[in-house]
Amino acid sequence: MRKKKVINKKVRNATIISYNGITFKSKLELYCYKKLTELKIKFKYEEETFELMPSFQFKNDSYELFKKSGKRYFGPQRNHIRGITYTPDFVGDNWIIETKGNPNDAFPLKWKLFKKYLVDNNINVNLYMPRNQGQIDEIIKIIYEGILQSKKSK
Repeated sequence: MRKKKVINKKVRNATIISYNGITFKSKLELYCYKKLTELKIKFKYEEETFELMPSFQFKNDSYELFKKSGKRYFGPQRNHIRGITYTPDFVGDNWIIETKGNPNDAFPLKWKLFKKYLVDNNINVNLYMPRNQGQIDEIIKIIYEGILQSKKSK
């Protein structure tokens, strides 16, 4: 009997995969995890979430399409608007890696909001967004050399 391939519906062309008791949203995330672990680089995987925009209550009418009990309606809404949060894939001491094979339509805006959040909150980190294994190898080399350099200067 063949195992059914689990597709990640949030990320285009991504396959959910488990390794060492961790569920990754893509094979690219797993590859990055293995490379960071191989070089014993300390990091957190999807543990830190940033609130880019708080939730709020929209008190005026907003005419829009909505679903209720499985049916579609068009009409005025007074909605509680959910906040926008962002959870990076990998967070280290002064760096963040967001693996992105094929970003969805919403991601570029969220990435800009995240950069603005970092600037507004004086958070000084280097950002990396590799889109393939070769780029992961390249940025992990940069991070690793930075770690070695900081150990030498101590």
